[in-house]
Amino acid sequence: MSSMSSAENRRKKTVLGVSDFEEERAKTKKSLPGLLFVFVLGTLMIQCFNLVYSNIGTALHVSAGSASLLSTLPGIILAVVCMMYETLCDFISPKRMVLWGVGALIISSVVGFCFSLSFWVVLIVRAIQVAGAQVAGSVFLVMTVKYLTAKEKAIYLGLFNAAYYLAAALGVFAGGWINNIPWRWLLLIPTLSIIVFPILIRDTPDVSGKGEKVDIFGIFVFALIAACVAVYFSFMNFWWLIIVFAALVIVFTFYIIHGSNPFITVAFLKNKSYMVFILILCIGFFFEYAATPIYQVIGEGIFHMSLQQVSDCLTLVNIIAMIIGIVSGPIVNKLGRWKTILISESAIVIGFIFSALFIQSSFWFLTILNILIVGGWTAIYTPIYDGASAAVQQAEGGRSIGICDLTVNTAPAIGIAVYSAIIDNPHFGLRGLFGVTGSSAISTSNMFWIMAAVGLVTVIIIIASRRLITATEKKTQ
Repeated sequence: MSSMSSAENRRKKTVLGVSDFEEERAKTKKSLPGLLFVFVLGTLMIQCFNLVYSNIGTALHVSAGSASLLSTLPGIILAVVCMMYETLCDFISPKRMVLWGVGALIISSVVGFCFSLSFWVVLIVRAIQVAGAQVAGSVFLVMTVKYLTAKEKAIYLGLFNAAYYLAAALGVFAGGWINNIPWRWLLLIPTLSIIVFPILIRDTPDVSGKGEKVDIFGIFVFALIAACVAVYFSFMNFWWLIIVFAALVIVFTFYIIHGSNPFITVAFLKNKSYMVFILILCIGFFFEYAATPIYQVIGEGIFHMSLQQVSDCLTLVNIIAMIIGIVSGPIVNKLGRWKTILISESAIVIGFIFSALFIQSSFWFLTILNILIVGGWTAIYTPIYDGASAAVQQAEGGRSIGICDLTVNTAPAIGIAVYSAIIDNPHFGLRGLFGVTGSSAISTSNMFWIMAAVGLVTVIIIIASRRLITATEKKTQ
């Protein structure tokens, strides 16, 4: 991997200039911990409000449907802004984005705390908090793939993924405070960003795309496409969005073919190595969001466990996933991208198959299998993002990561809608395989077989795409 790192360094130095590259690399390494801290706070808040939104709705005397917006709206915003921010990083100074994003996060948190008696103020504040915190996550990813060496890039991508699972575990813990303190204090958690704000303003690189204009129209249309997908699969009752989505896709396709300077070109979409990584993300992560609710069904429906007991087991899964994320970078540097992706996806498939076969064994054994599944998703994240950024030109690093993030947010959103439709079908729990009995056991076992089949398709794609994936490694040799 040393030769890979040196070639990656040479490529970046050619683009930025040796002194410029080293200066931006030094600043990036100083600012990344602070950006990661803000990202953890933002992700923690999403997990926390997913847990307590119904309590907040009750306290503010709004309907359950309105209260659920505290959970669904941030998810929709996240799916859209992650792509927008990372694309804009190819054109706009990361420092400027951090200044406005983290600044808005801190100010909105204070405003939300002061005016928390209004549900609609809280909802607007949560939207701003999510949008503001995601700036830190997006800038972290883009600066990592643009301004660090090949070995450093894999390490920091792994740490970013680990931070997500740390935030998930902390979010569940913070949500538990609702029984001990007024919920409005949770809104102040993001104000802790003020601790690192001066460091971010000082050290975040002030670099923008030289001579390039922001493709406002193209980014706006693409964002609307992402919004249509996110809204439709969050509510599943706005059928007209399908028509709007189709129209927008036609407009966007025409634009990138005939537009004067679209932010995504036909050549970008014809990049086979890059598109393979997107395909693996799309299919491989399809049922990621279903991992938590299916274990809640198993715990309550098969083993008659309380929600708190199930949550404790899932917290353990998140903690171990965090550890896997930390070591995933060194693993990629040792094994290479293709082997790491193949092993990780194989672990996911094995976890699904054994969960289907031993659905009635014990919840602790199923928790171990869940660790295998979630750990596989954690480990596969680093080489895919690493490879996707290596497959494109350095100047296109932001938009390449943006489309990856859009895929990894929208594909599981579609997957959870498919999962819910299947698992809620009473006919799905009538006949099980290999002697599985009981409605809950049959339905969850059958669901795991479907998940395993999707995972096997992903494995086949990975094996068939070995040449394209390893080609991105040769680029850094």
